[in-house]
Amino acid sequence: MRIINQKKDDVLFHLNNLVKSRLDSTSDALDLIVKNIINEVKLRGDEALIDFVKEYDNTSINKSQILISDKIRNSYIDKIDQEVIKSFEVAIKNITSFHKKQIPQNYEINKDNLITGSIWKPIEAVGLYVPGGNASYPSSLLMNVIPAILAGVKRIVVTTPSKNNNFNPYVMKLLDVFGIKEVYQLGGAQAIAALAYGTQTIKPVNKIFGPGNAYVTSAKKQVFGKVGIDLIAGPSEIVVVADQSNNPNWVASDLIAQAEHDEKSQSILITDDESFALCVKQKIKSLTDQLGKKEIIKKSLNKYGAILILDTLDNAVEIINIIAPEHLHLQNKTADKLFKKVKNAGGIFLGPYSPEAFGDYIVGTNHILPTTGSAKYSSGLGVVDFMKRTSYVRLNKKSFDNLSNNVTDMASIENLDGHKLSVTIRQMDKK
Repeated sequence: MRIINQKKDDVLFHLNNLVKSRLDSTSDALDLIVKNIINEVKLRGDEALIDFVKEYDNTSINKSQILISDKIRNSYIDKIDQEVIKSFEVAIKNITSFHKKQIPQNYEINKDNLITGSIWKPIEAVGLYVPGGNASYPSSLLMNVIPAILAGVKRIVVTTPSKNNNFNPYVMKLLDVFGIKEVYQLGGAQAIAALAYGTQTIKPVNKIFGPGNAYVTSAKKQVFGKVGIDLIAGPSEIVVVADQSNNPNWVASDLIAQAEHDEKSQSILITDDESFALCVKQKIKSLTDQLGKKEIIKKSLNKYGAILILDTLDNAVEIINIIAPEHLHLQNKTADKLFKKVKNAGGIFLGPYSPEAFGDYIVGTNHILPTTGSAKYSSGLGVVDFMKRTSYVRLNKKSFDNLSNNVTDMASIENLDGHKLSVTIRQMDKK
């Protein structure tokens, strides 16, 4: 990890270059591949899906096997650790409790014989993309399914690829827990295309959720407009603020936890103590060597990780708000003071006993959060993402009379004679 010291370096300059270097440049070649996949699915439907499953997932299926059968789903029962299921049950309870509070309320305003209101309705059909293989995370299924159910979505469709005819047993189990029957063994851009446009077997949905690789991300961008999408998620990231009172082993582990997600993950430590910074850097090295994903961790930290040494941690807020990190862990002595000033962050974790891993799994907050600075204008996934709001208006003769001249005046200056006519024709007819 590189060290950037405020006493010697222009912190914001170096930080800006570091953040920019991580962003994917647009790949015209990849986008073209994805465009062709989408077109093939649109033109050939199930036949194209079968070909792509064989090409990309090394799995041979026929049309009747696109929908994962009960037999396949039940075959994973013996591969499940029941103690792990108990942990998932705790997570489900906490995630449900947290997200129930997000259910929006309808409202109506009745003033001077004018009634206006707003009503919330669930999206009718959503598609949830669940990655397969090494990046298959059952916890992400919870983070999507629970708010969808609370929102009242009637049709929840899941696509998840097999790898050499194998599925994650915990994903299979959780699908049964939530009673989700419409599950297709599809991955990649072809799954997104099938959800957006439909095939002979799959009816299209209205909005698509879930993380994926570069092909999935490109496909979501390209189908947006035909369907809604949740967000464009980049590699994981964390900013940790710590001082010399913190345990360097703990801080090192918090940085490592994000780095193991992806080579392009970004872990940044902000501190005000150079000796502490060097100690954390050393602890990262010794702890990483013990882990299975050490090569990914090393590449992530060496290329995109950084330790910022500031004159005072009071300056940390400006940097945090510029980065707008997906995860922010404040564990320094003045954490509460900084917390009140933070404007841009996906999720904030307070104190040394609040590692981000708890947010990923068990406490109830959603772990699908804005990345690459998008916390400046967006939020983590929640119940309202699975809903849509409709406004309504009711006027009677009195409220029409009260406001009609205002409407005709405004329509006149915008040269919208048809708008004006729809008012004046009523004014004339009533006379």
